[in-house]
Amino acid sequence: MPLSLADVLAHPSLAAGRPVVRVGAQLLTQPVRWVHSSEVIDIAHLLRGGELLLTAGFALASADPDRLRRYVRELSARRVAGVAIETGTQLPRIPAELIEEASAAGLPVVELRGVVPFVEVAEAINGLLVNESVQRLRRGDAVAHALSEELARGGGPDELLAVLARLLPGDVTLLDAAGDVIAALGNEIAAPAADSGLFSVPVAVQGVGVATLVVSPDDPADHVTAEAIVERAPAALAISLLRSFPPSAAVRAAQALLRIAGQPNPAPERLVAAARAAGLADGVSYVGVVGRSVDGPVALAAVDATLHRYSAGTVSSVAGDELHAIVVVRADDRSGSCAALVASLRTTSRAEQARVAVGPVVTGLTGLPGTLAEARFVLDLAGDLGIADTAVVAADLVLERLVRRIDDPALLAAFVREVLGPLLVVGVERGRRLIDTLDVYLQCGCNKTEAAARLHVQRQTLYQRLEQIFALLGEDPTGSPRLAALHLATRLYLGGVVDSN
Repeated sequence: MPLSLADVLAHPSLAAGRPVVRVGAQLLTQPVRWVHSSEVIDIAHLLRGGELLLTAGFALASADPDRLRRYVRELSARRVAGVAIETGTQLPRIPAELIEEASAAGLPVVELRGVVPFVEVAEAINGLLVNESVQRLRRGDAVAHALSEELARGGGPDELLAVLARLLPGDVTLLDAAGDVIAALGNEIAAPAADSGLFSVPVAVQGVGVATLVVSPDDPADHVTAEAIVERAPAALAISLLRSFPPSAAVRAAQALLRIAGQPNPAPERLVAAARAAGLADGVSYVGVVGRSVDGPVALAAVDATLHRYSAGTVSSVAGDELHAIVVVRADDRSGSCAALVASLRTTSRAEQARVAVGPVVTGLTGLPGTLAEARFVLDLAGDLGIADTAVVAADLVLERLVRRIDDPALLAAFVREVLGPLLVVGVERGRRLIDTLDVYLQCGCNKTEAAARLHVQRQTLYQRLEQIFALLGEDPTGSPRLAALHLATRLYLGGVVDSN
């Protein structure tokens, strides 16, 4: 596995800076994918997630409190592993606003009380990370070669599991879609979603997840081999299962339905016939779900299990790094928000390793292609907007979805300038702060107490900002016909429709 944040802070190259964790001591076990240094305050959009960001704090020293808070929120949204800030003459202490916002956002903040050469730190730690990647690649090739040899000899699931156990001593179990054991070596494992020392990965046959491989190594520290197995073994196991256990009628029906529902404008009679063959009924509410792995395939098995626990009527397919599913909306969760489903997805084991989008609720079988297509659209849109939530919901991005489909950027920009013009001419930083405040105020249904809490400001500060906003706009729009247009304009502006530079 990648080095943990604690490992990086203890490395001699960084330990010389006498690091002290100011926020997020409980998050030191999270992995660091890379070490990067930058003095640019608008750096978040250039990061991929998992970085430990090193900064001497030059830009932070001159930033106002609102910009510091936004800096933290942007880094947190990118799922940065943490930020290490050097204190000294330039920045005597880490600003309280940054500490407060980081605590609320769950972003680890480390104070470096001594000067260390960031270039040397990055070279040393990134070198270790690259070396581990090379080891993982070599181990993966060894796993693939050993399994290929066994397949060539005609080996079935039992023989392939024996190969895996030789490569990584421990308990290995292959479960079918119902959770029953297909093959096992050592102690049978019946709970693939458990966290302690377990690695699990879906096995897909012809695009449909038909099994789950679960590995419990005797030596939990050998993460490289375990991860190589969950990355390379599914393909060989799929071939073996196809030989030994051809897909059942139910699996073939699910595969056919998801293939047809994934096509643009399928023939209604063909769609309905496939849905009924897969056990779905008309007159029931459904949502489409699309998931995508961001760090290997392991997390998709846990997501798939969550969907089936939420509803026994789930039809799903895992292929490569994507999951597609049609989920029956439970009667107790049919308000339109699917709150229980979303909450389950956000607390799924290894949730940070996947992104999942839930489409709009539809009733009836002919709506299945639409909710699946919209779930995929939402997943791509969330990536474009930098939304890093584990699960995103179509209902929460209604305006953004609508705007993305208006293929006239000039028209949208003109609309924003017309509605928010007075807030755009007061300067970039001040205008952005006021529009941020207005957006949160509108999202909270014009509830000032809730808006102040979400912005992490005193209510008096919020009142003063709102007075400035309303004075610039010419009136308090609360309760007026202008309110909807203002809300749409703020979302467009914050989504980048207007160049704020």
